[in-house]
Amino acid sequence: MQFLKLFAPILIAIFLIFSDYKFSYLDNFKQLITKLTSPVYLLVNLPSQLYLWVNEQGADRQFLLNQNKRLNAELIRLKVKLQRHNALLSDNQKLSKLLKSRYQIDKGVFVLARVSTINQSRLKKQIVINKGGRDDIKVGQIALGADGVLGQVSQVTPFYATILLITDPTQHIPVKNQRNGIRGVGKGIASNQDKLMVRFIESGLDIKVGDVFLTSAIVSKFPAGYPVGRVTRVENRANDPFLYVELAPAQTTQQLEFILINTRDN
Repeated sequence: MQFLKLFAPILIAIFLIFSDYKFSYLDNFKQLITKLTSPVYLLVNLPSQLYLWVNEQGADRQFLLNQNKRLNAELIRLKVKLQRHNALLSDNQKLSKLLKSRYQIDKGVFVLARVSTINQSRLKKQIVINKGGRDDIKVGQIALGADGVLGQVSQVTPFYATILLITDPTQHIPVKNQRNGIRGVGKGIASNQDKLMVRFIESGLDIKVGDVFLTSAIVSKFPAGYPVGRVTRVENRANDPFLYVELAPAQTTQQLEFILINTRDN
């Protein structure tokens, strides 16, 4: 009896397995059992599935964050590259303007320099450039911009030089009227503005607002024909035998980046 109790379930199980294998009698029953037990399976498997989902979401989020960082870095790199391109394009345009200026430029006579600093006060107006004695820059040489004469080299070191502007109160430059040839001497004005005046033009001579004065080669290191400034004011002053003629410089220092130094001995 004890033997039957022990082996009866085993025999029944063997019979059912054999019957199912050979005749498929229990297919419908298995499907029913599967449907009934599927919620239990889902419930038991839920923690592992939830764990996998959280890991996947974290991995996707980290991937997106890393991708976003890479894209941002690439965007910044491209923006910097674009800025550099724009800067080079702007420099090229400025150089083209300088080399196509109104006055004639002799090949091999000029040294191109970049403006490092601009120092302007009421009594001192000068700029510093990035070229010096090692570039054949010497005291007294003439500095030119795209629109006209700037001034003269006043100090030189091996690595940089200082240009005294024509608007400096200590600067004197022989000039002549482009329209009628009337001559005078340009001199900087002690002012916070960029101005110069033309001295020694007798009252009654034909000077008009808008006239352009050029450099004159008479008793001067300045080569002739470079624009100096345009007349903005003309006055006949009492007890003064000369006209008061005020000029705005042809070449301003606003947005000035490149200049040419005339290295020819005049």
